Amino acid sequence: MGIHDTNRLLARTINIGLDLGADIEQGWTLPVGEHELDLCREAGFTAVRLGVCWAAHTGPGFQIDATALERVATLAEQATERGLALVLTNFLDPELMADPPKYLDRLLSITEQVTTRFAAHPESILLEPLAEPREALDALWNDYIARLLTVLRKVDPHRAVIVGPGAYNNARTLPQLELPTADRDLIVTVHQYWPITFTMQGEEWLGTTPFGDPKSWLGNTWDGTPDQRAELTAGFDGIAAWAAAADRPIFLGEFGTSVHADNASRARWTAFNRLLAEERGFSWGAWSFGPTFALYNAQSGGWNKPLLTALTGDAQAVLG
Repeated sequence: MGIHDTNRLLARTINIGLDLGADIEQGWTLPVGEHELDLCREAGFTAVRLGVCWAAHTGPGFQIDATALERVATLAEQATERGLALVLTNFLDPELMADPPKYLDRLLSITEQVTTRFAAHPESILLEPLAEPREALDALWNDYIARLLTVLRKVDPHRAVIVGPGAYNNARTLPQLELPTADRDLIVTVHQYWPITFTMQGEEWLGTTPFGDPKSWLGNTWDGTPDQRAELTAGFDGIAAWAAAADRPIFLGEFGTSVHADNASRARWTAFNRLLAEERGFSWGAWSFGPTFALYNAQSGGWNKPLLTALTGDAQAVLG
């Protein structure tokens, strides 16, 4: 299977953070099991992007806890049984972001262990060695990509690997991304939360940003005006132009909206982003199943129907 075909396995992806019991996982993850995978498949998703905080589950010698590794392996097998592709994403390593040289060896060891454990799995299991590089890592990221791929390719020469630019996989930093030209089994990911004053309204964990206080953004709407559509279209066109020049497939790995935004605006924004991605041949990953930016309400046992329609139903009808 070529890399563009593999990327199509991720055509309609939903993000889920995996709760394995670490403190850093609390508040945004779930104890994912067969029930959640069944719900995702039945809702029309083709893949799950599973966020795993591997660094929080390493011991002496950077050894990954065997129970955590086998839990993820079981989920990979269960996803495969259901015809779901699975992106195994190395998520949230704040120590690495703050002091990359100090924690480089741990990152490389985690990558080698995960790659080794899943080398015999089908090609529908994709690896993302690190999500959202940022802070001190930005200046070193191209070098670290090369190091990660060197370790990974010694174990699994042709596994599809997902990598993206710095600054939280921000599309604006795509021009700074450097990839090994000989490695054609790479999918480039970008994350899209623009305009932040709409998508992140009320999300106080952000703190004060260059755009202000998220509490002050409460009530902002996304109505699909010509100016709003043009702004997002221009961004997607820029990504598409980069992808064409680089000859790399694109996975819009994350896009989503805060539950603090009004639901009709959330649905319109989601539908428009989905259409922009699909028109340009990008696969996509909605953030998230839950509990943050939730598409599924575990308490009521139901999907947010307007958002689900925006993603797996008639997006044009949602836009009106």
